[in-house]
Amino acid sequence: MKRFLGLLVGFLMLGTGFVFSEAPCEKGMGYDKGMKHEMGEKGEKEEDVRNVKMYLKSRQELNLTDEQVKTLEKIRNDFKRDAIKRQADTKLARMDLQETMRKEKPDFTSSRVKIKQISELQLATKLAMIDAMEKGFNTLTKEQQDKLLQLKKERKENWKKNKKGEEKEEKRKMV
Repeated sequence: MKRFLGLLVGFLMLGTGFVFSEAPCEKGMGYDKGMKHEMGEKGEKEEDVRNVKMYLKSRQELNLTDEQVKTLEKIRNDFKRDAIKRQADTKLARMDLQETMRKEKPDFTSSRVKIKQISELQLATKLAMIDAMEKGFNTLTKEQQDKLLQLKKERKENWKKNKKGEEKEEKRKMV
């Protein structure tokens, strides 16, 4: 009976650890709002800072200087480089956790440590993303920041118009 309860508790901890250690889905809270996942080489997910990427795409509208472009590219590349390292560390920690829990006699203390390590790595990634977004925003002048807000507003309005148009078109198709 004790063994059964021990295994039950272990599996509950393991399941809880995996639920809380996974990144939120596309429509989740803040995580995917600032970070974009793109398919990199060999089909692996690659993290990117959306805001900085948007600034670079809008370089002409924002009148970015060559120096600002270089700074933004450095911010973006540094973030991506660090994110790759943290992703690898997270994968290794998850593998270690699985290995620990698959043993005939699981080491629950070690499992707790691994779960905390995974959570800390995910927190570090999110904080690094916020730092990169802040650095990118602070690279812009006040005028560029104002222009950026205007561009965002225009894009949002265009998106809403396009979405309404798509909804009307779908309704026509249904009738």
